[in-house]
Amino acid sequence: MRIVETPIAVSLEQSDDSRYLELLSEYFQASERDGRASSIEEKKKLMAIKEEMGALCNRNPRKRDALSSLVSKIRERREKAVLITKSSAVASDLAEYLEENLGGRAVLSITNQDSVHEVNDILGQFGKLPESTVLVMTDSVTTGADLTAANHLIHYDYPQRYTEMNQRNNRISRQTSQHEEATIYYLVTSGKIDEFEFQQSKRA
Repeated sequence: MRIVETPIAVSLEQSDDSRYLELLSEYFQASERDGRASSIEEKKKLMAIKEEMGALCNRNPRKRDALSSLVSKIRERREKAVLITKSSAVASDLAEYLEENLGGRAVLSITNQDSVHEVNDILGQFGKLPESTVLVMTDSVTTGADLTAANHLIHYDYPQRYTEMNQRNNRISRQTSQHEEATIYYLVTSGKIDEFEFQQSKRA
């Protein structure tokens, strides 16, 4: 199978960019204090700042617009895509967003609460129903899942390790796939923590 990798870079809107720069300044200040004190509270603050920076990227309207446009094009070609994110909350939010834009029948999702039977049923629907275009899921529920009905994989955010990124990508490039080509998309907010985590996850 031929694999095509396509980064899609967007910027933050001005209001969000201003907030991001404030958070970045707070992060550097907290990092300096943590280097001196190494307190649990400082480490928690660093994590909280990073999470808010990541949330700004995830809620970025330009990133969501790029996602919606991409999935719409895949739908027009009557092909299928898997959308993967780290967080159940982000996955739920994205599924709701795509349903509003594409209609509920086009979007399926698998959550951490779904049983093995429910997961298999959803995967079956995704493969068989022509109107189902995108399957939204998290890293924690991709293990062992056969996603070869899709020939597009969309990364909305990024795991910490290269091995985890490889596991994501291998879900649609198995030998059992009937597709001759698959496209992997990397949605990235330029110059932000989004891009940093993307670059980190691509390093072996």
